[in-house]
Amino acid sequence: MSIDLVRRLSAVALTTLFLAACSGPPPEAEAPEETETAPPAPVQAASLADIFPEGLGRSLVLDSCGACHAAACSAIGQRPNARWDSLKADHRDKVPDMAEEDYEALFAYLSENFNDSKPEPVVPPQFLEGGCTPF
Repeated sequence: MSIDLVRRLSAVALTTLFLAACSGPPPEAEAPEETETAPPAPVQAASLADIFPEGLGRSLVLDSCGACHAAACSAIGQRPNARWDSLKADHRDKVPDMAEEDYEALFAYLSENFNDSKPEPVVPPQFLEGGCTPF
């Protein structure tokens, strides 16, 4: 075999290898198409405090709302802000000794964290024992 023929065959072989490497994986090696997966299941609260996010008014809710109904009732229903305003007006006589500033903070906290634009928290049934009044 002549040196010229060897060079040509080598060039063809290298070109073939180069093109094969640049063309990507063969079709059977391609990754499968991604499919939509279900969103992760909500985590169930281990304690009443787990339901209520940190924030001004949280301790007022935890300390006050449970006097008349299960405190967790205020976290379910995802009420629109107008409904929270109505509840605020209707509940003032339930906590007559609470300072007005605290009362405003309590309902601001509830309407900010538990409104119809937020997902409803998963509340274990034991946190609703005693019932929720139909507010």
